[in-house]
Amino acid sequence: MAAKAVGPKGLVSGVDMTAEMITKARQNKAKGGYTNVEFRLGEIEKLPVADRSVDVILSNCVINLSPDKPQVWREIARVLKPGGWVAVSDLALLKPLPPAVAESVEALVGCVVGAVLVSETERMVKEPGLSEVVLRAKSDQIDGMVHLQDPLYQKIVAELAAGAKPSDYVTSLEITARKNPFVSHDEALQPEVA
Repeated sequence: MAAKAVGPKGLVSGVDMTAEMITKARQNKAKGGYTNVEFRLGEIEKLPVADRSVDVILSNCVINLSPDKPQVWREIARVLKPGGWVAVSDLALLKPLPPAVAESVEALVGCVVGAVLVSETERMVKEPGLSEVVLRAKSDQIDGMVHLQDPLYQKIVAELAAGAKPSDYVTSLEITARKNPFVSHDEALQPEVA
């Protein structure tokens, strides 16, 4: 979808930390006949991308897997061009998980344990200088997983207090932010010389 959006003169770079996924992505690229897509082996905490070289970053349910989420947001700010945008969809917490859920293997596998509070996410996004931050919680998506009898969410429900539901704690969170188009974050930190 991104390849179609940027058109033949644009370039889409995908990053994954496993060689197997890069291989699979390159195979899919060849099958689809895409000429404006590349894939790079790397980690989200240290993107294999030059400073200020990216117009838009898209991420879907990856940041909550990182053990160093603040570093992920610093990397996003580093690689975005001034005026560049980031759009993320990820899991976040509305309130801390009950200990039984926080310690469950099912919640770990389902990326719920890696999620942090919405307020913490907002702080991490803003710290490296991203602005125009918008966060949209979509708890109905979590309710949908329960309604569909997703086995993972059924096991989480079993660990909750009577009457509680996963969406009381977890939400799907859409995050958008922009890098200041006029001054890079690094330049903004430089002291003025009188």
